[in-house]
Amino acid sequence: MKMQMGKIERQKKGAFIRSQAGLTLCELIIVFAVIACLIAIASPIMSRVSSGYKLRGAAREVATDLQYARLIAVKENKAFQVVFNAQSYQVVRVGDGFVAKSRSFNADYPEIQITGSAVNFNSRGNSGTHTITVSNPTGSRTISVVPTGRVKLQ
Repeated sequence: MKMQMGKIERQKKGAFIRSQAGLTLCELIIVFAVIACLIAIASPIMSRVSSGYKLRGAAREVATDLQYARLIAVKENKAFQVVFNAQSYQVVRVGDGFVAKSRSFNADYPEIQITGSAVNFNSRGNSGTHTITVSNPTGSRTISVVPTGRVKLQ
């Protein structure tokens, strides 16, 4: 009997113990305040990192399309020219003005500026020496085209 009484007493005592799982309203407000402070500190850094990625992406696109212009000039055995504006460029066939490709950075990369003269590729893939600069407020990337037609992103 004594042994059974001990079990009952323990169960009764355990029934009154409350679980402390969960958060109070005050603790929740503090957690949200700390998260808000971290976001406020990190957002300018993320903006700079994002601008760098956009600059590299735009420069890669320009370099790829210069290689495309060289390839299509060799393939079609005709001269092609890449004509640059401030935020766009076109790959145009010399002679009849056919536009093989057109690209504008206004929508995807609004801060990007392109500077450089038109690049010509002949039917053998050769070109003159050209330098194209792709820039935004955080920096710039240079693309070189050598007389053999090789395109190099720096």
